[in-house]
Amino acid sequence: ARVVTPSSVIRSTTTPVPTLTPTPEPTATPEPNVFAGVPGILDPDNFGWPRQIETSEGVVTLDAPPQRVYSMSLGHAEILAALVGADKLIAVVSFFADPSTSAAWAEFEPLPKAGSDPEEIVSLAPDLVLASSFTSSDTTEILKELGISVVRADLETSALGNIPNILFMGYLLGAEDRAVALAAEIKQRLAYVDSLTPSNEDEKPRVLAMSRFFDIYVAGGGSTEGGIIEAAGGVNVAAESGIDGHQTISPESIVAMNPDIILLTQPEEGALEFASELYSLEALSGVPAVRDRRVIYADPVYYTTLSHWNVRGIEDAAKIFFPDAFAAVTFKDFSPYSE
Repeated sequence: ARVVTPSSVIRSTTTPVPTLTPTPEPTATPEPNVFAGVPGILDPDNFGWPRQIETSEGVVTLDAPPQRVYSMSLGHAEILAALVGADKLIAVVSFFADPSTSAAWAEFEPLPKAGSDPEEIVSLAPDLVLASSFTSSDTTEILKELGISVVRADLETSALGNIPNILFMGYLLGAEDRAVALAAEIKQRLAYVDSLTPSNEDEKPRVLAMSRFFDIYVAGGGSTEGGIIEAAGGVNVAAESGIDGHQTISPESIVAMNPDIILLTQPEEGALEFASELYSLEALSGVPAVRDRRVIYADPVYYTTLSHWNVRGIEDAAKIFFPDAFAAVTFKDFSPYSE
């Protein structure tokens, strides 16, 4: 038998190639939690149910997304309609369905109409009532005593400042994705307007927002109209004159404020009548807005609410203030809710 010696063993002539060390996939940077820091959200990392929110009416625990909501505020109703659809509202205040008051009136028109009487609201069997800063504390206390969950949610006169309130509403309603998308659309639309408006103060028109209901009212600092004027690239001359909120003035005060543009933020028929009278007043003939025929009707549905619809007011105002810059631009309304 043949003896096998070590020298006769066949050996590989290739050098083993070491196994490559796997390169780890880069870890994606997690998206920041946009709900963190939003006032009223107690645990912004909890996207399950139950969840808790807190407002000046106390802590409310929600076991599931609210399905039967009554809003005592037009702005909250408009935001709710955008996030989850108007059919989540069990009823609306009648003026919510008025085309001269709300841009979302057609969504509210089919719904039952109700008011602010606590007994009437309780009879609707809501699982949540949305109150605003203007809602009587007596009303909210009665509702809570009768076992109704009440949330007094904030709204701001600044379209950009309202984003945290929209995120709060999205969390409250279980519509976080829609709230984030709406907030992003608001930011994008405002940034576009800002990109076409001048930053030089000397190029900004001096604007006065007015309405007449027996007396003449102007919108000063802290008003919705004032916020729209400023976001559209104008100077709110009422605020510049030291007026806060809505105050009555005389025609002589218009002369002192000397606006380049006057916006009439009331229903069209009354606005056109008011404009005609302003043009006829000899005392106002030297005011630039009157002299240059720039007393302009502004659709009140964008000015008399506190919701994302204020953005449309900003866009339309920017076209009025800077017609050349926006000549080729057509702004679209916000799309209604759809599944």
